[in-house]
Amino acid sequence: MRLLVDEIQFSVVSDVLVTASSEINRLKDPVLLLCEPTILGSLSMSVIESSLIDNGISYRRKFNTKEPKNGPWIKIIDDDSSKTEILTNPLRLTISSLVVEGLTGHKGDSRKGPLTSVAQCHALAQIISPHGPRTRKLRPWLISGNWINSALDHTYDPLYSAFRDLLSDEGSIRVVPLPEVPEPDVSDYEWIDIDALNAISSRWVTLDMEGRARALSHLIRSSLIRSSPSTSRLEEIVWHCVMGNGWSTDLASQISSAKKYWEDDNPSIASSKFVDKLIRDGQI
Repeated sequence: MRLLVDEIQFSVVSDVLVTASSEINRLKDPVLLLCEPTILGSLSMSVIESSLIDNGISYRRKFNTKEPKNGPWIKIIDDDSSKTEILTNPLRLTISSLVVEGLTGHKGDSRKGPLTSVAQCHALAQIISPHGPRTRKLRPWLISGNWINSALDHTYDPLYSAFRDLLSDEGSIRVVPLPEVPEPDVSDYEWIDIDALNAISSRWVTLDMEGRARALSHLIRSSLIRSSPSTSRLEEIVWHCVMGNGWSTDLASQISSAKKYWEDDNPSIASSKFVDKLIRDGQI
């Protein structure tokens, strides 16, 4: 697996994350993990916890961002209201989303996108426990923060595309069209007729490239008169589904299913159940 902190997208936070990993691996007292009880906070929390478990490092979790007066802590912020920074003696690490340069266009133009707290937590977790089984199992979730982020609803997100390609190149994920997802959850997309999708899936292997393109175009035609999803998100939903190794459903479907945790319980309980599930199984 490629080391995330060496990627250009992480250059503005790489020094902080490397320093933090060294401090964490030297801790003698349990580190307190803080985040809001949201799906973004839980996605960030789960990979940090996985790396700590893999390395035998003691920790506690709280689903709020109130900083304690004593002891080491890591605070995860969903948005860009703060900045990623570190203080030591004791450890005080804040991880916050920020906008960075994602790719450089063929004309040399800068293409920026959100470096989410989720992606940064994955980078930190990889340094803490590069070969940890739980940490590696969660690798496909690296791009989940970018999937949830609103950038895909407005324009092309270069970081989402860069991370998706990175995961695909290293073999952590497969990128497949929707009919090749064994158990898709399209309940969030009322413009997809589930019967039509099932019919396409049943004859997918018999279709040539032109037939597949025609079938998918027919499937999504009702979405074209809507203001959402955006063209960028539509392409990811239908043509570029992210499948981790051993998964029966894609990343977007799992995120849709995860919302039920928050519908059934209060936010803190939902977040705790969600984090425990991801750490244990690596999927929802």
